[in-house]
Amino acid sequence: MTADPVVHLGRRRLLQGAAAAAVSGAVPLVGRAQAPSRPVRVTQLLDTSLEQQELSRDYSTGVRLAFAELARAGVRVPHLTSVEVDGSTASLQGALQAIKDDTSQVALLGTAGERLALAAVTTSKQVGLDIAHLAPWLADTRFDADAHVLPLFASREAQILHAMRSLASTGVNELGLMYPHGAAERAMHPGILQTAAKLNLRTQVHTVPAGRDMAAFAAQLPASLPAVVLFLGGTVELALLTQGLGQRGMSRYVVSLADVDIAALMQLGPGKGVPLIFTQVVPNPQSSALPLVRGYRSALKAYYEEAPSPVSLAGYIAGRYAAQVLAGTSANAGRATVLADLSRRPAADLGGVTIDFSRDRRGSSFVNQIMLQGNGRLIG
Repeated sequence: MTADPVVHLGRRRLLQGAAAAAVSGAVPLVGRAQAPSRPVRVTQLLDTSLEQQELSRDYSTGVRLAFAELARAGVRVPHLTSVEVDGSTASLQGALQAIKDDTSQVALLGTAGERLALAAVTTSKQVGLDIAHLAPWLADTRFDADAHVLPLFASREAQILHAMRSLASTGVNELGLMYPHGAAERAMHPGILQTAAKLNLRTQVHTVPAGRDMAAFAAQLPASLPAVVLFLGGTVELALLTQGLGQRGMSRYVVSLADVDIAALMQLGPGKGVPLIFTQVVPNPQSSALPLVRGYRSALKAYYEEAPSPVSLAGYIAGRYAAQVLAGTSANAGRATVLADLSRRPAADLGGVTIDFSRDRRGSSFVNQIMLQGNGRLIG
């Protein structure tokens, strides 16, 4: 476990110097006089399995960046503990049991990635841990009606709908589903089937067998593969999938949701002739002029040696939201009190990024889209 205001996870190095001067101007000092002197304690569960560790680290970086920026400006922030989970059921059960036994931990914040977030909601109920799940990395809608779960970002259904609109001229009525392994299919397929049914889409499922190379598997996919393929894996697997399709000469639209890092994908080299559609659930972290995003870029430059990314921006938004809605919570408040407060799903305006659950059970329905054409040109 780690509990420092800002930590580096593996590849990250905290920059020293004038960070406070660089970021303090972007932070509104709200609620300081009324805030209790001691912070509430929250836990972030992070999936450190090979496939999920980069996404988990990026999301965690954003959360901690937000807390560091606010703390430097004198704003009270929650005390955050990170717990690493290796992707196994036993590891998750052990982590949740430890949290249950530590009654000072009043909420789970920013669980990442999605398979861990889904499992954490289910397993916490099984072990009798009655706790709020605030801002998990969760596109699946199965727990949207659960008062314990506050998902901040657009659902997978909203992301697919957005991508489908750009392909309306193709007359899509069937969707290929590509899972990188059985674990991903078991975790996500029930939610995907619900979404496909709502959109009146038939599905054709392909799952890479254990021990099989993704690129080789993709190169042998049948000619009946639908014109649009929804990929439900990480960045490395997506690169291999497109390389296999390119080798086969199969020009299919591959839709990838918010879990993929576009910059990393470009470095890995996607397959030629395979058009890609990426959905993002946050504004463009590189170019958006919203005050919150400008503040994020400034803080990231001051603290970390890395480029802005959609996932770390999402984590930053999660951290800013959590700090705001927990600002008035007493350090002596128990889980039941925090859960009751959060179940009201408070709205927040975070420098141009609005979190508002009034329209549905999610804080935001924002979806942005970028297309990588078959010739390698990025649009959007």
